[in-house]
Amino acid sequence: MRTELSDEARDLEGILEGAFRKAGGFEPARKADAGAPVDAIRKLLEDIGIWDLRPRESEVDGEAAAVVCRAAGRWALPYPVAERLAGGTGADAIAVVPLPNPRINLADVDPDLRWTALDGDGRRAPVVSVGPRVGSRLGALTCPVEVGEWGADEGLAPLALTLPCWVLLGMAEEALRMTRRHLLDREQFGKPLAAFQALQFQLADTAASLQGFEELAKYTLWSVLSGQPGAAADAVALRMSAIEVAETVFRTGHQMFGAMGFCDETDLSWLSRCSQPIRRLPWGRSQTQARLLRSVEDVPFAGLFADLSGDVLVHGS
Repeated sequence: MRTELSDEARDLEGILEGAFRKAGGFEPARKADAGAPVDAIRKLLEDIGIWDLRPRESEVDGEAAAVVCRAAGRWALPYPVAERLAGGTGADAIAVVPLPNPRINLADVDPDLRWTALDGDGRRAPVVSVGPRVGSRLGALTCPVEVGEWGADEGLAPLALTLPCWVLLGMAEEALRMTRRHLLDREQFGKPLAAFQALQFQLADTAASLQGFEELAKYTLWSVLSGQPGAAADAVALRMSAIEVAETVFRTGHQMFGAMGFCDETDLSWLSRCSQPIRRLPWGRSQTQARLLRSVEDVPFAGLFADLSGDVLVHGS
């Protein structure tokens, strides 16, 4: 595998960063949370040509799709970018859903999308209706959905699990950047918070965890796009890492920001809130861990989470 993304992908990411910043940064997320439509974001993505990418047909397009998701995550973009890119064609969108009560984040922001639900166990079903938004603080734009008859998913799940993890990677990277900037700007006892050794150690540990998550995201993207035998287990392993690292990064951020980190006036609060549906859907930490263990037992593979005999290695060992 290559540890560096293609030049085309990096160039696209730079274009997207500037475009999303000009579009208002976190303002679209704030407006969407209040019930405003996201037509401007939808048009922006169309104008850039995001939906011309075919990640299931080209590894270069797959890498470009991943950086699109990461850039969208940095600004908590209120549009199902990862799900639509995982769909692969036109206005199709794919999401892995929890059962028996399927829910999809951002399911109703674009009425033209044709949604397909996956159960993560090899089945797919069309979404026949989208219910009203849950409206909770931890999932304001999440909607219950009704699905039709189940059939074989034809290997769609690995990419559908991988791309949302790249959205979460972007969120975690931006949250850590905000936290570092806060420690440099704020002073206590006449010196910056960044000068305190305990905070330096905690930030360094968090940064190391995030760097490991990024490398695992690259490995998993390669595994899924190149059709490696253990791709399905790799995708679940990446989700496990994404949940763990996101918990660490946002916990560190909230601790170092203090009470203001939970105030709507701070962008960290919006990032943290918008990350919750991705961290909870389709499965939380314990369910994802159970699925990872089952995946490795069912499909022995040589990868970052198992040795050649298929024996499971504990994450971080």
